[in-house]
Amino acid sequence: MPFTTLEQFLLLGTVLLGGWLLGYASAPNAAKWKRRLRAQSERFTAVQAEAKDRIRAANQRATDLHSDLEAVRADHAEAERTIAGLRGATAAPVVKPDSEPETPRKGWFERAD
Repeated sequence: MPFTTLEQFLLLGTVLLGGWLLGYASAPNAAKWKRRLRAQSERFTAVQAEAKDRIRAANQRATDLHSDLEAVRADHAEAERTIAGLRGATAAPVVKPDSEPETPRKGWFERAD
């Protein structure tokens, strides 16, 4: 056993206390680290807000494109009926592709339940 006497334990305690005080005295200023942490937190919050805005814009764009697609399909169906009428044939019904979902899609980044 390395420490057997009271003097050795007192010396150990003194060395530990001295090391603790030396480490405390040589430690960097806590205010600097608090400022850095606060700045990093603000940057993270700004990045999150920007990402949410970009997702919202992408979902709005997807919704707009979906409505434009429906308008183009309606115009195409009307053009097909007009062409069929001009040819003198009966208008063939416009068949939607089977791959299209019957319910409208939510958005690019939302889960389809």
